[in-house]
Amino acid sequence: MVEKNVNLTSFVSIRTSLLTTVQRKIIASKVLDINELINAKLKVELSTISEILLSIETKFRKCEMIYFAYIENVGHDILSGNPSSLPYKMDCTFTDITTTFKYIYKCDDKIFYKEITDMNFQNFILTIASIYENIVALSEVILKKIIIHTKEKPPISTPLNDYLNYLKLLISLGYRGNDKLYQCLNKYESYFKSHLLIINQLRNRFIHGYSMNLSSDGFTYKVKIPGSTFFPPSAPQLDIDFFTLTVLDNTRNFIQDLYPMLQNSIKHHKKFIPG
Repeated sequence: MVEKNVNLTSFVSIRTSLLTTVQRKIIASKVLDINELINAKLKVELSTISEILLSIETKFRKCEMIYFAYIENVGHDILSGNPSSLPYKMDCTFTDITTTFKYIYKCDDKIFYKEITDMNFQNFILTIASIYENIVALSEVILKKIIIHTKEKPPISTPLNDYLNYLKLLISLGYRGNDKLYQCLNKYESYFKSHLLIINQLRNRFIHGYSMNLSSDGFTYKVKIPGSTFFPPSAPQLDIDFFTLTVLDNTRNFIQDLYPMLQNSIKHHKKFIPG
């Protein structure tokens, strides 16, 4: 049996700090409607911003629990057809500040174990993709809009990769400079370049297709991306545990840098929201 104790990531401190700055701006009437004129959903309201932040954090905790319960100690041998290490047992205790949740998982069938692993990887990817779209929504409220569209045809949501591409176009045209937003995003350029398109591909394939996008090479269980040119099919970066941890760690670090960046972009007493 695998036993572990996991402290889930808390963003309470940086979330509270950001919301405090937003509230002060609203009280001081340092709010513009320039984004709202393009899309009514982008009205600067403390309740809306708080809801987006809580959504990001709740989804991230879900991804952490999926990783630690199902993927960190994944049975590559079982998923490669060798049932000798069954039954698989996991006893995981999660702590979120002061709340504790205990999860016990046992499986004695290799087919069902594969189904459980596949399902949870799919949940992980769809949730991560949703987090990134929430991050874009947050940035589009607090900062001046990057995604420009007509008021009659606003996008339902925007993948982070599209947001990055729009930002680069605005910079190349001279409409934006090397500001705090660009510096924050540029810090993760190598990760975005190697993983964002893959995550978006997986998201689309899970929603619109039928493949589980995972397969064994006989030894390890790997993420399967037909036509991907960034990683060769045998790359260790595509091992399900390696890939998932890379996404989890970079997403956590990105959020921890994003909140202070958004706060610093509007903090100065002369600054307005959107900043």
